[in-house]
Amino acid sequence: MNQLQALAMNEGKRWKSKLLSQPGRAEFEKLVLGPWASRRRRELLELLDRLNPSIEELTTAVEQEVHKRPEALRLMRHPGVGPITALAFVLIIGTPERFARGKQIGTYVRMIPTEDSSADGVGFLVHVVREQVAMIGPHGNCSIFSVGASSP
Repeated sequence: MNQLQALAMNEGKRWKSKLLSQPGRAEFEKLVLGPWASRRRRELLELLDRLNPSIEELTTAVEQEVHKRPEALRLMRHPGVGPITALAFVLIIGTPERFARGKQIGTYVRMIPTEDSSADGVGFLVHVVREQVAMIGPHGNCSIFSVGASSP
């Protein structure tokens, strides 16, 4: 979908969701494009037409499964949480009672990037905060560097 929108934007059209409607698609198909862009548009629309039935079938299955799980329905009350996100969260977490604190759930799904590890018996503490990494070595020496920079 993004590539179809990019083709439209290259022609000065900013349609967003209008591109998904029947009138929007008809207007998009009428746009005069160069030969390669025209071929790309045709191929992407064919791919979209082939994938849409499968996507609709899977979306229906997810929505049916969500209605069987009260935890997922409760999650969907939050803005921005749809059936796929809610169901995935419920299936990944399982029984929340197995976690003592909510912080442990965050760590379990790797939303809290903190790691205690050791290499060859030498302990290291690695802590990532706002794109900076602090490494504390076994003798208390500390190195701080930005993510993406060369290693200390």
